[in-house]
Amino acid sequence: MIPNDQSVAPDSPSALDRTLRDLSEKRRGERSYYSGCFVSCGGTSQCVLKIHLKDDRVVRIEPDDRYNPNTGREDRVVSDHDLVQARIQRRACPMGWVWHKHLHDPNRILYPLLRRPGSQRGEVDFERITWDQAIDTIVEKMTEAREKFGPYSIMTPFMPNAYAERLFGFWGAGVDTWGFASCDSERLCTHLQVGRLGLENYGSSSAADMLFGSKLIVLWGFDPTTTHQGGGGHQFAWYVKMARERGTPVICIDPRYTMAAEVLADQWIPIKPGTDMAFILAVAYVLFDERLYDEDFVRRFVEPEGFEKWRRYITGTEDGVAKTPSWAQEICGIPAITIAEFARLYARSKPTWLYKHWAVSRKSRGENAVRGAATLQAMLGYFGVPGGMMPHFLGSWPMPSIMQPMGDTPTAYQVPKICRSHVWAQAVLLLDKVRNGEMSREQWRAMVGYRGDPELPIPEEFHPKILWWGGSPRAMASNHLVTGCDSIEDQIRALQRMDFVLSMHTAMTPTVRHADLILPALDPMWERPQIFRTENGGFSMITCGPGLVAPPGEVRPVEWVYTKIADRLGFGEQYNRYYTDDGHWDEDWERYQRDCYSACTEQLDFEAPSWEEFKGGKFIHLDEHRDKPHVGFTAEIVEGKPFQTKSGKFEVFAEYVADEERRGEYHRDHLGRPIEWLPNDWRDLSPLPIYQPSVRGLEDALGEQYPLMMITPKSRYRAHSTFWTVPWLRGDVYRHAVWLSVADAKKRGIVDGDVVRVFNDKGAIRLPAYVTSRLGPGVVAVRMGAWYSPDGGISPQVLLGENDSPRTPALATTLVEIEMAKEGS
Repeated sequence: MIPNDQSVAPDSPSALDRTLRDLSEKRRGERSYYSGCFVSCGGTSQCVLKIHLKDDRVVRIEPDDRYNPNTGREDRVVSDHDLVQARIQRRACPMGWVWHKHLHDPNRILYPLLRRPGSQRGEVDFERITWDQAIDTIVEKMTEAREKFGPYSIMTPFMPNAYAERLFGFWGAGVDTWGFASCDSERLCTHLQVGRLGLENYGSSSAADMLFGSKLIVLWGFDPTTTHQGGGGHQFAWYVKMARERGTPVICIDPRYTMAAEVLADQWIPIKPGTDMAFILAVAYVLFDERLYDEDFVRRFVEPEGFEKWRRYITGTEDGVAKTPSWAQEICGIPAITIAEFARLYARSKPTWLYKHWAVSRKSRGENAVRGAATLQAMLGYFGVPGGMMPHFLGSWPMPSIMQPMGDTPTAYQVPKICRSHVWAQAVLLLDKVRNGEMSREQWRAMVGYRGDPELPIPEEFHPKILWWGGSPRAMASNHLVTGCDSIEDQIRALQRMDFVLSMHTAMTPTVRHADLILPALDPMWERPQIFRTENGGFSMITCGPGLVAPPGEVRPVEWVYTKIADRLGFGEQYNRYYTDDGHWDEDWERYQRDCYSACTEQLDFEAPSWEEFKGGKFIHLDEHRDKPHVGFTAEIVEGKPFQTKSGKFEVFAEYVADEERRGEYHRDHLGRPIEWLPNDWRDLSPLPIYQPSVRGLEDALGEQYPLMMITPKSRYRAHSTFWTVPWLRGDVYRHAVWLSVADAKKRGIVDGDVVRVFNDKGAIRLPAYVTSRLGPGVVAVRMGAWYSPDGGISPQVLLGENDSPRTPALATTLVEIEMAKEGS
């Protein structure tokens, strides 16, 4: 009710004037800077943030306005050439807008903390100690473990830790793990199929190439409105939207009706998770049966014997089962007519930009779908040409390397890669079976994905007593209890077997709570100058965190910690040749960053900004110096250079994996390069991309007891588990729940909002149900990254863990059952 007086309406000029005046006064004394972003979301460093500082704190963050200022719809003012050169604002995702809330968290860990005697791991019961005491304790524990239990007594969990590996290499003791990402299957298959190494030069075509060259876009398990692996913020999604507005059809293949299906796609094809390979094979069957594939491209660029093996398998000549659309329909749930019509549209839409994202391969048998999707593109000649795509990774103009070694001295001790990092806990727990004779050396190595010298006495002399932290320069990436794809309960059991657990982080995460010694981590985004480089994502940019905020308390950089430990162990100068003394650490670090920047800019074919200009926000924008979009694999397809495979062509059939005499070895290809993502024993990985039912998938016998397949998609409001505690990204904007189809909910008497129990043989979680038609019967979804608590956990990682698949994929799915939660359950 409006009062009957002289009050001014909120929208009157005087009220507006007062508001603007108050706002101006509030912002008095602010300084603004441009910064890259280091969220580690997959589009790392693509976003540019305009940050505002006041009293040594970041008080607000605004969008990038270096291009097209005061413009909302940039596509209305930019030219096609601007889009090719990506002369657009690098707008951030929701996490970028609230990074200062994470940075200035009132609960941030500020000092070294040592567990109090008598307290239990998982309890927050620590006492503050000095850094000298912390470093002394670490060195003492390391020395004691090596003397009592040998060189294989210190290990890292998920993720692998390159800094720790270098430290262990100088010291002569310690083991690391291998593999850490959702895209490890893609990295392996890139090496096997096209001969490119999994961590360099693997990208395909860019966003601009898709926008201007593609006749059909297929988003397969890829939601660029949520997944940040598509350039800055959701920049890639915007390019897809513009392509569709210009007439390019977009098809979304996904178990869920995602935001991409709603706002970007012309058609959603729902598929049962883990059955993508059946769909791929049926599409290939139509291409063979109707002679729709590009026979000339195949003849020139595809190794013929392997291709013939695949044709014989698909047509049923080999096993008597033709992989027809009708055959696939029974497996993947897509009508045969839809599969056949998709194949025909795909074949005549020359070229098609088909991107099978990592979500498809983050499950048992994921390597098959990776190779199968790439082979479809090879059949039609859809890579190495404008508008095409090798569906392993998004591409961009080749980026110069930036991070130079802090020391040039080689290490004598080769640190063993003890296991696939996700299953570090299994590597520990299964030692009981090795010790009592239930499991052989070979069985243990196959189970955990051992990748190293076959002659080492492992697991016989593997006695893990110290658990280091994972994550290398990103100490914040070491929350492995809720980011690793393995059972949380198994991880805790493995933790309890350690004599000493060391962690470094900014926050008291579920993992940090189980440490014996906690080291307070510096935030690498704004608390020091740091170069950031895009690794993939369809765009090419090098940015910088300018180091504007004074580190609070006694937080330290992770590099400082390793340098101090190395110094106490007697090889500090070899470990870090830049280090002079603690009083000059900041100067030493900036000198190192300057050298990295200089080495980076020497690789460019254009004049780069000076170091000071770069720190000030004048970033290196490679796209801006190119007059056409990046197209991947032109060296092989256009210039005629051979692929770096043994045959010199795209290889459908992995001859190396077919050679049983190599099983158990440390693997190198025909050029002597390590095959980084292939464990010594690849278990039942097929040399040919075939259909194999997923372990703990919809066809597994375990489904009789647990009939629902749970997938664990990423959230737009978290980078893995980071930002879970930021209130601005919870509450009204995010509802943590289990997605459940209407049919499955009705069958169990569940309605939207009910608190339910999701369980299997690994554990149980309680959370609300989101009853929806956005996914089909038999499938449920819980977004990953929720923090674990033992009194009613809501993290889906509680339910993960299986030991029967090849070890390369991140196994982020499983089977579950759901029931109404009972009091105390």
